[in-house]
Amino acid sequence: MAILSAQDLQRAKTLIFEKGRLLERTLYGYMFESGDRNLCLKALLAYQNADGGFGNGLEPDVLCPASTPIGAESALFVLDMLDYDAPEVIGPLLGWLEAHQLESGEIDYPPATLADYPHQPWWNKPDCDRILVLASLLSQWQPERPNLFAKAQQYYEQSGPGEAFSFYSYPVFAYLARCGLDEKTFQGMVQQLPSILQENADHFPLFGRYWYHLKDFVAQDVLDQAAESVAMAIREDGGIVRLYVDLPWWQSIFTLDSLMLLKRSAYL
Repeated sequence: MAILSAQDLQRAKTLIFEKGRLLERTLYGYMFESGDRNLCLKALLAYQNADGGFGNGLEPDVLCPASTPIGAESALFVLDMLDYDAPEVIGPLLGWLEAHQLESGEIDYPPATLADYPHQPWWNKPDCDRILVLASLLSQWQPERPNLFAKAQQYYEQSGPGEAFSFYSYPVFAYLARCGLDEKTFQGMVQQLPSILQENADHFPLFGRYWYHLKDFVAQDVLDQAAESVAMAIREDGGIVRLYVDLPWWQSIFTLDSLMLLKRSAYL
């Protein structure tokens, strides 16, 4: 079911090529124009450090070269969109995660050089829950790195997920969805999905890089309606409605994210 016209896609392409980075341009080419997946991987590898982690502004609100947990999550999202295991990329990344995982389970953050480079103020504080979404995205590697995942589970058990969930609870949801732990809490989250979706409709969570994990846990008509909402939010300039007007660099990224996720769900 195509919910965007060829003209809509052309406008989106123009925006992505005008405003996006090489990474976004190669991803668009691969997803929509039979481009080369290896070009996408090369663009992604430009952000990977010698220590195996990802930094260098892959998450554009954190521009320090040093590897960060959100850099790792951003890289794993790209690899997921490419449907690519990339052991030559994941192996070093797992090594970085293990080297920077604290005994309490989370990944050590922020890096010492954070303040030396532009970054948004919310990245000054610890980023503890990131280990949960990283563990979810890397769950297939658990047999090879049992200590990493055991510490992640320890962090989950000791941090306590609570009973009320918000848009930024997605690491917990992703962890429980993919790692199969704590079924009672997970079902409680599933029951709260309608309210989470409604309260955060302007983020298009079912077709965004943070909450796309939940699309398998909603009814088909809910997914259809969410897809239509994304299509209606594409503006004349080809970009999705800008939620973060002070962070214009996200428009091409979030627009591409939505298009890729729409395609993966057979709406394009």
